[in-house]
Amino acid sequence: MAFDLIGDIHGQADKLEALLARLGYRQSHGLWRHPSNIVIFLGDFIDRGSQQLRTLEIARRIVEGGAALAVTGNHELNAIAWATPDPRGNGDFLRPHFHLLRGLKNRRQHARFLGELEPRPTLYRELIGWFMTLPLPLPLELPGLRAVHAC
Repeated sequence: MAFDLIGDIHGQADKLEALLARLGYRQSHGLWRHPSNIVIFLGDFIDRGSQQLRTLEIARRIVEGGAALAVTGNHELNAIAWATPDPRGNGDFLRPHFHLLRGLKNRRQHARFLGELEPRPTLYRELIGWFMTLPLPLPLELPGLRAVHAC
């Protein structure tokens, strides 16, 4: 079995689909598959591009369909931290929303994802939950291969 390593999609579903097609993947019933290869997504599915949800739908369907593996990138970690209340009970989140300097910077870095998903809170929480199922940015250990998002 061969692997195709894809990282840093950053919400650009059209480019992801073009790359998959160029690599010989074909779409059938909403799932991209290759006759012999599998994708290893190296994280950073989100932020920057204008197609956050579509990117995640493509990647998640491939992973859950068994045609891909994935590791968490720093942008997914940021999303998890943005959505997770600070356990110190200070009213903020692990990735601060309200800190005078960092709050605005954090939102700006994450704005594309938030802009598309905040109006859909149920789906937002579902996707954050999916991110939490992915291996952290530690090596994904396979026979003869380690895959990691370096952050």
